[in-house]
Amino acid sequence: MNNKITWVNFIHIYQPPWQQRGVVEQVTSESYEYLFKLFERYRRFRCTLNTTGSLLEQLEEFRPDLIKELQKKVKRGQLELTGSAKYHALLPLLTDREIKRQIELNQKTLAKYFELKDITGFYLPEMAYSRRVAKIVKDFGFKWLILDPINYKGQLENDILYLVDGLGLKVIFRDRDISKSYPAEIIFKKLQADYKDQTIISATDGEIYGHFHNDWQGHLEKVLEDNRVDVLSVKDYLVRLKKEKKIILRDGSWESKESELKKNIPYALWSHPQNKIHKLLWDLVELASTLVYKYRSDKNFIWSRRHLDKGLSSCTFWWASATKPSDFSPLTWNPDMIDNGSEELIRAVRSLDQATSKEKIKAEKLYIEIKKNTWVDHWRKYNKNNINS
Repeated sequence: MNNKITWVNFIHIYQPPWQQRGVVEQVTSESYEYLFKLFERYRRFRCTLNTTGSLLEQLEEFRPDLIKELQKKVKRGQLELTGSAKYHALLPLLTDREIKRQIELNQKTLAKYFELKDITGFYLPEMAYSRRVAKIVKDFGFKWLILDPINYKGQLENDILYLVDGLGLKVIFRDRDISKSYPAEIIFKKLQADYKDQTIISATDGEIYGHFHNDWQGHLEKVLEDNRVDVLSVKDYLVRLKKEKKIILRDGSWESKESELKKNIPYALWSHPQNKIHKLLWDLVELASTLVYKYRSDKNFIWSRRHLDKGLSSCTFWWASATKPSDFSPLTWNPDMIDNGSEELIRAVRSLDQATSKEKIKAEKLYIEIKKNTWVDHWRKYNKNNINS
């Protein structure tokens, strides 16, 4: 009898709230449409999908047909959805009230299109875990998380139901090495060799399917056609688990390194103590948040609040980290993206009619420092015509 590979496939799709329409449409045609066509072609194709509320609003504006396709796949049972933060904020770096707001906004958007009662799992943006965030997620009624193995300092085994000690949240862990490659190709190669019964849990950005990676050899379709592979959603997988184990987790993200955790830098790509732009961005976040809550009676509060919500997107900070986390990741440096995020933060302050000149000037100075440091760094390090003298 042939052995089986059980593939638990978690996919995360997202675009920054200020992303240009052309980019959204390109990614949509290269990745999202491609995936939906495969769901239609291969009815055994199942997975758990996280899509942020902000992306749903972008699709509603640019590609409402894909919203309908998504609803069809969810209703058919091929896709399981999760909760998350609407604007993909890095939750451990936010205050409790901002964490709750991001989750509430996302739930409100999801409820426009789907049944919330069917959504029991939660995706932490960038899998950035802290116990404080996990407690809030549990209080919202979510039942499970998917995390990177770096969050657990111990030996993990597949097919065990892990529970966060003291919280009861269920946790499954992705395979980091496979997730940082192209999972379908890894699985296909395993099928060509001697292999044992095994479970593979992958968690990737959905954009890896077609946008960041061109599967010209058709590995994904070959895997979906192979009856030796069971393709499951997280929900499918969890009901199979009988053995339980309580564990204590540590702070970190799906990009964290052991060397960073030893230095107590759990979220280095978004808040590194040696990254001046990170420091300036978080100073502006703190000031903008303080002023937005201070002037809640402002006639422009709704607009100010909306700019702040978008400005908390993790992308602004990620694109300022200037590293290359994996082979399928670009260099995490893009001054335009830093500009876009910081622009939302300064607009949150500018919109407040009641804010004093002193408060607004303080914010403007931070904004100018962010812009100056970003572009000076860019032309010094990345200008092809740079000549050191």
